Amino acid sequence: MAQRKISVGIVSPWAVRCGISSYTFDLAQALSTQGVDVYIIRLNRFGRKDINYFETLATRRIPKVDIISVQHEYGLYEGGEGAFYGTLRQRSGATPVVSTMHSVGVPIPDEIISENSDAVIVHNMFCKERYAHDSTVIPHGVRRAEPVPRDEAKKALGLEGPVVGTFGFVAPYKGYEFAIRQVGMEFPGVTLLAVGGWHTDLETTYIARMKDLANSLAPRQVRWTGWAEKEMLPTYFGAVDVGLYPNRYSTESGGLLTMIGYGKCVLANSLAPVREKAAEDALATYSNEGEFVLKLEELLGKPELREKYEEGARKYAEANSWENIAKRHLKLFEELM
Repeated sequence: MAQRKISVGIVSPWAVRCGISSYTFDLAQALSTQGVDVYIIRLNRFGRKDINYFETLATRRIPKVDIISVQHEYGLYEGGEGAFYGTLRQRSGATPVVSTMHSVGVPIPDEIISENSDAVIVHNMFCKERYAHDSTVIPHGVRRAEPVPRDEAKKALGLEGPVVGTFGFVAPYKGYEFAIRQVGMEFPGVTLLAVGGWHTDLETTYIARMKDLANSLAPRQVRWTGWAEKEMLPTYFGAVDVGLYPNRYSTESGGLLTMIGYGKCVLANSLAPVREKAAEDALATYSNEGEFVLKLEELLGKPELREKYEEGARKYAEANSWENIAKRHLKLFEELM
């Protein structure tokens, strides 16, 4: 618990379909449990955001707090970092500013953020090495959850046989083409449960293309859930024998960590942030199509191997629980005060 009650204002999207909004909700809840007064300064996820918007956000909407925590991702600011951070620094004075970088590697905004932040948080060593300025690694938190028993979940969803699953927003960089092709061409008896949709209820052209691809290469093998309500997640994850993470790029992934939080065996593309988790036995990795096929066959055919990775996932989730991550944030905040 905090030695004295402190207040934190978090600048972030809020109560929208957005990974950073979900992250902020979990962090805010965990900080509150540690005795922190948390205020949310809502950053619009959608809509036009010009210089005047960011100046207003930085001056009029932030209450007097001990720490200002900014949840940053390039797409949220649309090049407005200069207006926001410049105004924020003038307004905040001696109030420490802590920026959490949910993606890294764009030089100009990275420099602006570094110059106007008292501390910068990144989620893993890959991001720390990619970010060209001082930073502190605090992992993305994991919410531990229990899935519905496998047989019960499959029966509820009308599924039979082996099931592999993906989770998260359906976007082009997430490798759905790869997953659909592999399941359709190499695993004819396996169902791919694609859990997730888009930020709105509208179907994107990419999702429509993926459904067409599935109908062509894997007819009746791919089940699309659309946007998944929280109360359905235990059933969806309960039905999954092996989670898939075929992303082509990632700095960190709330979707991947949700699968880990449910204690699922995950087979993930061997990206740098993923390899850090593999080093802790939290998941299995593949580097090419041939390796994907061999490893998925092995995982589906050997329950004891799946159980090994499920145990590793549970241990990783416990070590990086939101309670533990909140304590690490709180320690950093207190050092800056």
